[in-house]
Amino acid sequence: MKLGMTMRGVSELLGPPDWWTDGGSGAPVPVLWRYRNYLEVFFEVDEPYRVYLIKVPNLPPAGKKYVEIYWGLRLMPEKISNETGLSDLLRMPIWAPDEKVVVGICHSWNPVIDICTDKVRLVWSMSIVGEEIVQSEAANGRSRARSIAKRDELSTGFLGIYSGFDPKADRAPLDGWEDFSAQDYLALVSKFEESTVTKGS
Repeated sequence: MKLGMTMRGVSELLGPPDWWTDGGSGAPVPVLWRYRNYLEVFFEVDEPYRVYLIKVPNLPPAGKKYVEIYWGLRLMPEKISNETGLSDLLRMPIWAPDEKVVVGICHSWNPVIDICTDKVRLVWSMSIVGEEIVQSEAANGRSRARSIAKRDELSTGFLGIYSGFDPKADRAPLDGWEDFSAQDYLALVSKFEESTVTKGS
């Protein structure tokens, strides 16, 4: 399955979805299809209804090698689960040396952080309690590194993997983001982690 496939092609490949809706688009056919809880397919609203976004909203539980999305189609994320944090994922040896990896922090109304490459976007969110903790620390003049590290720690709500033609363009909102390279982001997080260990030792 890939971006640009027609609705007919997806139907022939995967069969009918378990759930579908027009998503409020007013399209004459349902343009959002879901297969179990592990795959969502978004189609354009005009014929031939091509796939423009593929979403994996959930990953298998930790310790489970794969889940069956549909007959003959398995999701096998290799050591990644819903419990995997953003910085933990960045440290895994899964990134190609020439792969452009961008970490984004949304400072607008949507309390999310993400990883974007040219092909995919992975998203994590904070709880309301987490938001309050980060806001309280910022109001108390905590350092930028501490604030970023705390947000990384508290962003435990995995919201899925998105595959689209331009992953960063799928951000909501589009404005209010601060982007880092993977190296710079981990350096900031690690700086606070190291200072915490030093104080505690």
